[in-house]
Amino acid sequence: MAECIDCPKETQNGNHRSLFYKKPISRNNFKLEIDYDDSPQEIRRQKFLDQQKRNRESGYNSTRGILPDGYNSEDEEEAVEEMDVDIKKGKRKFFKYRHKFYENHLMLSEWLLEVPEDFIDKWIMVPCPEGRRILLVARKGKTKAYNRRGRIMATFSSALPGGSSEDYKSSCSMLDCIWQPREKKYYVMDILAWSDYPLTNCDTEFRFYWLQRQLGEIKELEEKNLINNFPILPLQRAFCDTDLCSILENLPPMSLDGILFFHREADYTHGRTPLVTWLKPFMLPEILGISVPSSMSEKPNGYIDLEHYISKKKKTCDLMETVSDETS
Repeated sequence: MAECIDCPKETQNGNHRSLFYKKPISRNNFKLEIDYDDSPQEIRRQKFLDQQKRNRESGYNSTRGILPDGYNSEDEEEAVEEMDVDIKKGKRKFFKYRHKFYENHLMLSEWLLEVPEDFIDKWIMVPCPEGRRILLVARKGKTKAYNRRGRIMATFSSALPGGSSEDYKSSCSMLDCIWQPREKKYYVMDILAWSDYPLTNCDTEFRFYWLQRQLGEIKELEEKNLINNFPILPLQRAFCDTDLCSILENLPPMSLDGILFFHREADYTHGRTPLVTWLKPFMLPEILGISVPSSMSEKPNGYIDLEHYISKKKKTCDLMETVSDETS
């Protein structure tokens, strides 16, 4: 899942720890007065949880149960990005359409650098296939797939509430998905709203329960049909107090990209959060001390450890940015 990897442009104050913390983006449910370079993940996790609690106590969720206007607005205006491309010494213009409301709307992970103190009791594991991260929005009789920047990647019919001409109502449903192009399937990782009911201010455990229940009630989502153009399927989940090794060994066939770990009490945050963390499968023995099937244990050439791997990723991103600047 390429979106789970983000490379900071530079190390601030000469602190090498900043290599391994993914920076928060500006759009978020709330802001924390916290130094992302110097604060260990465990401290930041607790600050996030404390802030969520304060938000609830101060009436932050006073409008809970009412979907914000932007989610289901009748306004179809979308920003237009115009770009020039050189083709055989000439220039050709093309346009990309971007919905500002859905830009940077997904919850993004951090690398799991430290095993949480409450890992066994408070965390949920979600194996993720390779693919493109997508925000799936079903509303006004259509289902649209947006990438992280809010660009429309596809428009189709689905059996989600509000997602087909058979269900042309004011309903709006929003799912955090992975699009698997080879299988032509959407795998649902999380849920933001369902049939006009917002779920971003609900904790992970409830969101996952609600998601599993609602998807299970709509059998049309399991396969391609006239109403549902692509299968929309839930990802397997497991509490971390179970035998994770056995679960990994018995995963359904998929091209596994990595493992996400969700804190049970985390709200859905637009942007980076230490309450959702990420590891490649071959990193599990190193970080968590658990064995993985041989099919997941192969490491990339030159791999030493997690710290070296992330540093190498940063250097690659820096080189790509330099090349882009020189050729622009």
